[in-house]
Amino acid sequence: MAGHLPARGFRTTRLACALLIALAATGLGAAPALAGSGSSEEQAAQQALNQAKVQQQAAAAAAAAATQQLDAARTQLAQAQAQLAALQARVTQLDAQVASDQAEVRRLDAEAQQDRAQLGALLRTSYESVGTQGAVASLVDARSINQMVGRLTALDHLAHSVQQLVARIAAEQRGAASALDASVAARQRAEAAQAQARTQEAVIAADEATDAELAARADYTAQEAQLAVNGAQRQLTAIQQYEAAYGNAAQALATARADGTIFLPIPGPVFTEDTDLTLPSGENAQTLDSFLAGSALAGLGSSYMTAERTYGVSALYLVAHSIEESAWGTSALAQQKHNLFGFNANDSNPYGDASSFPSFAACILYVAHYVKVNYLTPGGAFYHGPTLRGMNVDYASDPLWASKIAAIADTIPLP
Repeated sequence: MAGHLPARGFRTTRLACALLIALAATGLGAAPALAGSGSSEEQAAQQALNQAKVQQQAAAAAAAAATQQLDAARTQLAQAQAQLAALQARVTQLDAQVASDQAEVRRLDAEAQQDRAQLGALLRTSYESVGTQGAVASLVDARSINQMVGRLTALDHLAHSVQQLVARIAAEQRGAASALDASVAARQRAEAAQAQARTQEAVIAADEATDAELAARADYTAQEAQLAVNGAQRQLTAIQQYEAAYGNAAQALATARADGTIFLPIPGPVFTEDTDLTLPSGENAQTLDSFLAGSALAGLGSSYMTAERTYGVSALYLVAHSIEESAWGTSALAQQKHNLFGFNANDSNPYGDASSFPSFAACILYVAHYVKVNYLTPGGAFYHGPTLRGMNVDYASDPLWASKIAAIADTIPLP
């Protein structure tokens, strides 16, 4: 059915790119289009495999470097956190010291108050002993030498006591102020250092988070590169098998189309071209969202699962098909028309003929329904069995379309 076949050139020029989109920056490019003859197809597949291996090596090296950088960042963060904890302990210790000094200030203030009271008492005693006369007049008024000496001694003792009390009061006030000022100043310095350390910890933590994200991306890219190697190897093997059986893969599809071949599903634990696409996949939205995180397909896990539950079409197949067809949601059809499956992208005018959808979710639901009715249901217009091999007869002009989708689906994690 030409109306729903992806363009041949549009599909095959992304032979390995769908699995290696994260490595596009390496500049190595995607594999070339498969030619019509079997030998040319095999050469193109071998070239794609070689390129995938080179990209896999580069991705592995990048992942190792990112992991090393992340380890260094985590060590630095641990040191900053230890420093912050030590400063917090110091501030707590100084809080206790300030509280102790404040208690000491209160005690010294109480002593100073007592000394002031004693000083006042002495002054009253002096006034009472001397009377209304001045000290000199009191001495002159003495009736005898002995009385004068006694009065002089009393005045001297009073003056000495007053001097001692005044000096002690001053010392108590100075001591109290000095102790408290020192501990308060020390706490302020520690608190300032703590605030700076907290800011530095935040800076380092942000750097660590960035390094963690980069490491995760590098690891993800390395995994995708390995998947591309596996997929390219499977593709090469499939081409060789087709050539051995039919002379070339395109002839195999033409034969199946002409004689109405039905490809029955083959059960098994591994997703293949012969897996029954109408059976539950065992997936869930959370696992798919984790798998698709960071790509243009992020957050679509529930949409794929809704399509599976509503129309009975495997979510694994739908995810793999959209990844392969739209280069992880980054193709022009995906970005400009929300078309994740190359739906209606005819060979002669793939972009112009391709259908537009209001959203990715709408595209997933529509295509799932269309595929179920026309490709996976007996009596459907293009039914050749409920498998990728059966769909490949009429859905795609690329004779290796089914093997590519199966290779991708086999790598998608299950819960």
